[in-house]
Amino acid sequence: MKKNAKQVLLLPQFKKFISASKTGRRTQPSGKRITKETVEQYTMASRLITEFELSTGKPLLITFINRASLRDQQKENRYWDAFYRQFRDFLYRDKKYYDAYAGAVFKIIKTFFNYLAKEKSLPVGNFHKRFRIPISNIAPIVLTPQQLRFLVLDQQFDKSLSRHLKRTKDIFVFGCTVGLRYSDLMRLKLKNIHHSQEGALLSIITQKTTTEVQIPLPDYALSILKTYKSKYGSNLLPCLSATNFDLQIKQIIQLAGWIHPLPKIRFREGKPIEIKRKNGQSFRFCDHMSAHTMRRTAITTLLMLGVPEMMVRRISGHAGGSKEFYRYVCLVQDYLNVEVRRAQQKLLTEIQLKK
Repeated sequence: MKKNAKQVLLLPQFKKFISASKTGRRTQPSGKRITKETVEQYTMASRLITEFELSTGKPLLITFINRASLRDQQKENRYWDAFYRQFRDFLYRDKKYYDAYAGAVFKIIKTFFNYLAKEKSLPVGNFHKRFRIPISNIAPIVLTPQQLRFLVLDQQFDKSLSRHLKRTKDIFVFGCTVGLRYSDLMRLKLKNIHHSQEGALLSIITQKTTTEVQIPLPDYALSILKTYKSKYGSNLLPCLSATNFDLQIKQIIQLAGWIHPLPKIRFREGKPIEIKRKNGQSFRFCDHMSAHTMRRTAITTLLMLGVPEMMVRRISGHAGGSKEFYRYVCLVQDYLNVEVRRAQQKLLTEIQLKK
């Protein structure tokens, strides 16, 4: 490496990157501020890099290689290739992370280097582009339209629940209808409801993406809101912690009888690994339920019932090229394939009966 090549410690630069993201000096490409949740992910990545440096006993160095020779570029290339292999082993072997989280960490590191190169105009090279991000395609767990219909309409089941579980079920059904994130559900106010000749609309600017969404409300959703009107101050729905909500939803779905085995599979270096419950047994359908299930169920239900993808994205707030949204589309396609095969089999049965 040239003697005049400047080297800086990576971690101080990374902390400046976090600070710029937190204060608004660095924004999303659209000009929106970086969300609090994203900044927290950056901070966690910084802690992991700190742990990695302590484990190796060597600080990571960024070399500014303006007009570097081929030999210098190859040396720097070997340096970052070695970092990638060692840091990947650290995430998998030492931290026991799965592909989804390891991939998220490497994505943040690549974002950091892109920030240095594009926004700070520093000659850091393109070595970070060689960092391969593991792909983890895990199908979201959702309720079927039939299961959601049961929770909406079955009065006998509703009466069998305790008061606090009925309250949680109402929130869950409402969330499965409107598709909002749990944080947005918990801050709904009376001002978010608008009435017109066509019916009631829920209108809100989402907290995470600052996207304005408008969602028509069916009668059963309005009935839920009426049940809790004025009982919880200005909030439309009872406010529960996400932890308690998740625990109670699992209990409700178990009481509904949806306890069939559904193993929880995660991938590490591309290899499937089954995660067991605390008692050593496989996960059941009810064990997968959480606040996220509401949003996933709402999106897939609309798609299954024939609402065009573009309109569903308007409601869910997903961008046109969203990979997360495409997972829902793939899930719905599997459902449609089953229904088509069932219809085809029915057709053959009817033909045979006529013969």
